[in-house]
Amino acid sequence: MNRKLVALSLAAAGTLFAGSVDAATYKLTPDSHNPTEVSFTSKASVVRIVGRSSKVEGFSEFDVNNPAKSPKGEISVDLTTLDTGIPLRNEHMAGMIESKKYPKATFKITSLQAPKLVANESVDGSAVGTFSLHGVTKTITVPISFHFLPEVDPNYRPGNWVGFSSNFKIKLSDYGIPLPKPVFGVKVADDLSIQIDGMAKGI
Repeated sequence: MNRKLVALSLAAAGTLFAGSVDAATYKLTPDSHNPTEVSFTSKASVVRIVGRSSKVEGFSEFDVNNPAKSPKGEISVDLTTLDTGIPLRNEHMAGMIESKKYPKATFKITSLQAPKLVANESVDGSAVGTFSLHGVTKTITVPISFHFLPEVDPNYRPGNWVGFSSNFKIKLSDYGIPLPKPVFGVKVADDLSIQIDGMAKGI
């Protein structure tokens, strides 16, 4: 067998082993089964405030067989759409974070650590990146879980998907966001817990 034929045989074997879904660009895409959402939780002295937004965009160049090989990616949320369930509280929150001036919060991945993804199983990893909020950018490390969903039934969910979730904490003061003065004894905490749940489709 000549060298060219050997090389072609090895390439074909590698393709069969890796599958055609190993490396691709995955884009956040609406999915009726698992919607994408960003939420935050803030604990005040007597209340627990939760805000949510489904106005989320993002992409990642992702290799399901070796996630660390393709760390490029980012996710952003439109802060002007955050909803706490109370219109007046939404106004106060928008003023505190100055969402009209700084309408987006963005996390850009610079490195990713996770083992090979296995179809229909959850895999835990971590991502290092820059988180930008209120005009301030800081490098943070966040835990992240992945769930690879290859296409099985195109009538149910066409395409190959990667579901992901992450929960991490920040301090508002680290991003230059002043805390409001206590009102009737209610004090807003500096700590903010952020939850991200999303679905990205291979394109």
